[in-house]
Amino acid sequence: MKPRLFKLALAALMAAAVAAPAAQAAPSTTVVIQGVAFRGPTGGNDEYIQIKNISTSPQAIGGWEIWGSNATGSAVGSRAKIAPGVTLPAGKSFLFINDQPGTPLPSAGGEYSGTVPGDQIFTQGIGDTGGLQLRNDAGTVIDAVGHTGVIAAYKEGTGLAFPTANGNDAFIRKAQPDTDNNANDFTGPQAMAPENCGTDCVPTSSGPCKPAGTITPITSLQTMGAQSACNGDQVTVRGIVTGIDNLVGSTYDALYPGDAGLWIQEANPDPAATTSSAVFIPGIRRAATNPQAVIGSDITITGRAGAKFGQIEVVPTGVGSTTCPCANEVNLADVATINSTGNALPAAKVLDQTAAEGQDPIARPYYRALQGMRVTLPVGIATGGGTTKFRDVFVEPGTDATRLFRKGDAAAVSTPWSDAPAELGISPDGGAGNPADPRLPWRSATQVDLDLFDVVRGVTGPLSYSFSYFKIVPQLAGATAPTIERGPINAAYPPAVPTPAANTLRVASFNVENLFPVGESNDGHTITQAEYDERVRTIVLAVRNFLKEPDVIAVQEVAVINGKNALTGLAAALGNYTGYIAPNNDGRGIATGFLVKNGTTATGGEVIGEEVGSPWGNASVCDLHPGPLFDRAPYKLELKKGDLSFVAMSNHWASQSHENACRISEADWVAKKAKEFQDAGKNVLVAGDLNDFEFSTALQTLAQNNVLSNLWTKAPAGLAYSYKFNGHLQTLDHIFVTAGLESRVTDFRYVHFDNDYYERPDGDGTGISDHDPPVVTFELQNGASVSQPSNLSGSVPATLALTIGNASFGAFTPAIARTYDASMVATVTSTGENAALSVIDASSTATGRLVNGAHALRSPVQISANGAAFAPLRTDNGPLALAAWTEPISSRNVDIAFKQSIAADEGLRTGSYAKTLTFTLSTTNP
Repeated sequence: MKPRLFKLALAALMAAAVAAPAAQAAPSTTVVIQGVAFRGPTGGNDEYIQIKNISTSPQAIGGWEIWGSNATGSAVGSRAKIAPGVTLPAGKSFLFINDQPGTPLPSAGGEYSGTVPGDQIFTQGIGDTGGLQLRNDAGTVIDAVGHTGVIAAYKEGTGLAFPTANGNDAFIRKAQPDTDNNANDFTGPQAMAPENCGTDCVPTSSGPCKPAGTITPITSLQTMGAQSACNGDQVTVRGIVTGIDNLVGSTYDALYPGDAGLWIQEANPDPAATTSSAVFIPGIRRAATNPQAVIGSDITITGRAGAKFGQIEVVPTGVGSTTCPCANEVNLADVATINSTGNALPAAKVLDQTAAEGQDPIARPYYRALQGMRVTLPVGIATGGGTTKFRDVFVEPGTDATRLFRKGDAAAVSTPWSDAPAELGISPDGGAGNPADPRLPWRSATQVDLDLFDVVRGVTGPLSYSFSYFKIVPQLAGATAPTIERGPINAAYPPAVPTPAANTLRVASFNVENLFPVGESNDGHTITQAEYDERVRTIVLAVRNFLKEPDVIAVQEVAVINGKNALTGLAAALGNYTGYIAPNNDGRGIATGFLVKNGTTATGGEVIGEEVGSPWGNASVCDLHPGPLFDRAPYKLELKKGDLSFVAMSNHWASQSHENACRISEADWVAKKAKEFQDAGKNVLVAGDLNDFEFSTALQTLAQNNVLSNLWTKAPAGLAYSYKFNGHLQTLDHIFVTAGLESRVTDFRYVHFDNDYYERPDGDGTGISDHDPPVVTFELQNGASVSQPSNLSGSVPATLALTIGNASFGAFTPAIARTYDASMVATVTSTGENAALSVIDASSTATGRLVNGAHALRSPVQISANGAAFAPLRTDNGPLALAAWTEPISSRNVDIAFKQSIAADEGLRTGSYAKTLTFTLSTTNP
């Protein structure tokens, strides 16, 4: 499966940017975003972006770019880049339009429905809850506009409430200076009113892009960024076919034909060029037999220059949008001139480890300058796990056997390679064989199967770029296959937890990844009996051989749908386990549950929290809204073996594609539920795919009030990980326990049969999931025992206790207006169901006021308890309420504060002003 979407759990790592967003500029006085429509009458791609020169002088806008972002900032990238040499006259606008089918300018075809032709097209749209930036050629953000819920960098001020339904809905700038607040600067939604520049914005120089029919050097259309220098233009290029991508892309519900194609590279590039001499041609149909025969062909081809996920490409006519499942595949002979075949391939560029490691870790210019070209990696080592379920593997140049971990900082989200700029993937796409549905099992003839710390030598092929990573794509022709040297992890195969000792209880958590029953659909495919049986067989092997049959297994991603339960067959195949699971909220039917081995007692199984409502205000906070808090609510089970009993909850929280707020809210609910069980005298275990990292706010929330402890810290040093993403090891699966269980832990570890190893072809259980199970072992008491109930009791006498001191305002100064302060502490104890503290002035002389013989102050004393608002002491001998409690309290301190105001003209008598006050602690339910 080509990793178009690697896994929703880590979509936050899939940033398309190759450079960090620049700092926001001050309000612009030259060029601004004048109008936008993110969704028009014909749909989500009916879009335009209009910029305008609001100054009185022409502005050079060549090389300026439109950047877009989704709501969370997890997918950002350039949408369009203006050609060099373009000048925008004073008062004129420049118009970008979304043109999905790829019709050439100045046509207004495609998805944009307006009648005003665009000055430039873009093919990757802006989401309804996204935003965009206008950047100059230096990368500085000149202006930005976005939805109210988009990240701050892609809006100004509060943002705009873009419609999510089709309509003639544009937002247009008001006639006023830019204020850097979208809500102030724009009005809408209103009818679209696009304006273009037309012939007034023809470049002053020809630039790098020649008209279609005239060869544009590939080095001229390539750049060191995420867009082509000829972006949106029809260009003609020529080169030698150096490799094929023989695998269409896929997501859970769609296939993307535009992800496959071929690479061409100039035979004799300009020796002074600093950019790549190769480019990807998407949508070219590969032959069913001997598809590699096209390698070595010298071709000339015309298409639209652009980029997809940061990889520069030339899209032939007829292919359409390569980011859409609707893209077409075309025959090479129909869209290209084949000048000759059987040509020698351009020499592969040998990658230099020092240059790769020393390149800028964000832009990675060393690799960017080689994008699409034939390269050779002399030697590399797998440092972030073995070959993935998508058949690719990530390596570091050299042979340093050091694991590469995901870091707990912001850079790890937007630039996951920042700590390892030399890291490369090895992709199997060249020999994939073009499977009809890559979501089903397949194997590539060019696949490089590595376990962690295996070394590979001589990897040669085009250097592709997708989803923020550079990957070498070995081919079936043009170079010898790589060689592999097995390392220490391979030598230690098979992975396994030690056999459990007597008098122990062992618990594992296992995301078995999409176990669906026969006849139900997973990723658009209906599961057959043979497929179900094979998947169950391999899971059973993993449970028996690698996990050594734990007493309890918390399971995730098991489908319970349409009255069918995929866990039933798995429990039957194991033979000595009982399954506990129930339907859940998830639309696909996957649920949480347990497998319990014979010898452990299980009671009270149920889904909990499935009806708890969404706490978020709108879908921009968490796209689970509106609806329940959990799309996969916890399954609760009470378990007992020997002298140890506890409540267990199997969890599967919202994925990383959701906002952090989703998982934080789920964690808060589970934490409070765990405290309820603990307060009832029960031990608690929380396990599952929590879809967040050990340093995350969500897991800190789960551990609030010191009720639950994360056993992650007890794993052997350097081995605490359960998942890999693009060569970075990380932890998504966790087990938390209360103190009564933590004191009984004798071993905790992750069993790495999914992440350290490539999937063995004979299906022994390796690679059955993309998660490594955490496993904890608890000690039980040894020897025989006998039990006899015994009553333990105690009594509490009814108690109301109040201890209070005295307070003094100090000396009053005549003829000066001033407010005097005093304070004291009252200590209260009550065994009643409720209690209240009040104060009265019981005297009949100047009630509520301080007196000095026959003289009294004008103003009553003001009193406050525990920082509450001050209130005057009542002058009718009535009580003034100070504090109240709805539970028993013990030795509770109450801070009592007093204020006394005296006017400048108020006469004061020599002596002491005082009043005896009576404080009362009372209860209505002793």
